[in-house]
Amino acid sequence: MGNRRAARIGRLAPAVLLASVLVGCTESNPAYTGGDGTGSDVGRDGSGDVSILIDCSFDPYCNEACTTDADCGPNLYCGSSWRCQAECSPGGTECRAGWYCEHGFCVEDCPNVVIDLTPVTPTVMLLIDQSGSMTERFEGTNRWDAVDDALTDPATGVLPALEDDIVFGASLYTSHNGSLGGEACPLLLTVPPALGNADAINALLRDNDPDGDTPTGEALAAITTLLTATPPGPGEGPRVIVLATDGEPDTCAEPNPQHGQEESVAAAQAAYAAGLRTFVLSVGSDVGAGHLQDMANAGAGLPIGGPTDAPYYVANDPAELAAAFDEITSPLRTCTFIIDGDVDPIYWDDGDVRLDGVPVPYDDPDGWVLTDAHTLELQGGACDTFLGPDAPLLTAEWPCGTILT
Repeated sequence: MGNRRAARIGRLAPAVLLASVLVGCTESNPAYTGGDGTGSDVGRDGSGDVSILIDCSFDPYCNEACTTDADCGPNLYCGSSWRCQAECSPGGTECRAGWYCEHGFCVEDCPNVVIDLTPVTPTVMLLIDQSGSMTERFEGTNRWDAVDDALTDPATGVLPALEDDIVFGASLYTSHNGSLGGEACPLLLTVPPALGNADAINALLRDNDPDGDTPTGEALAAITTLLTATPPGPGEGPRVIVLATDGEPDTCAEPNPQHGQEESVAAAQAAYAAGLRTFVLSVGSDVGAGHLQDMANAGAGLPIGGPTDAPYYVANDPAELAAAFDEITSPLRTCTFIIDGDVDPIYWDDGDVRLDGVPVPYDDPDGWVLTDAHTLELQGGACDTFLGPDAPLLTAEWPCGTILT
């Protein structure tokens, strides 16, 4: 089958993961040197090209009746005359340069072709309420600092743990008396989504303080526009918004009182229609349960007041806040990879996929599958192992001639 070489795929460099896949090339060699000169059979590839057979008396299966190549032992093949024959001999000189003898016929020595295997990576946009009430006490700290710690603490924060697997961005939103203040509304401070963004998002929170109002609907609409302005790239997974707020919403037109519930729900519905799931997290218990449920359903594409309720999250202390962020974001990691090229459907199950050298079974609930010709997915236990703390290396290869480019 030619040379085989596995590529190392590791989570330390998630943007581009490599797999070596053999491509090419098994076919008849119509130009031989040596042989008996009879030209007595068609080419091994069935094309009808005349191939020169050699005297196969070096093998006891020579000229024996056969129905498959297996009937002819390791050195001969079953020809169109249903007899064991050969176009070349083991160690012989019948095959031209760059070809070798396998099972009695000449095949091209396929080169290894390295292709990109890109992980499907989700995007999470953190939409964080910057209103003045975020300074309120929160179990030994305040709501603002608790959000910062839950997200970016180097030891326990969600972003340092997941920033290599998830594309994170963040936007702070507020207003200064809405549109009535003479400024733009909403006021947004944004770190664009990127891998490895924990430090940048920490600086965003550290360098800015809570101040102003809560135009949640307008802010959610602005983030939807931001995220949908660029179409998904290769290997880009789901895009979601995580809304962290501590109060009922107002609007740019009416900053006081807080009557922005309808606008916020409509914005979450519009975001879902644009392909963005919205999760809602209340920092403290000042947001009404009814509005949180409506926002959760709108963000998940479910009817408001319908028979099915989407989950929403309420955190009343820093530990609950950290747990909520983790519960929302951790399941978004994927074990799906885009192959640069298409695997011939006939040979899907010929792939050799391994984690730290241990074979992973094909088409198994705890193994791997191809969901289409260019998408590989680890399932069940294999996915858990890949995403686990040991960060095993993933390798994948296919035999010669099975990758279509």
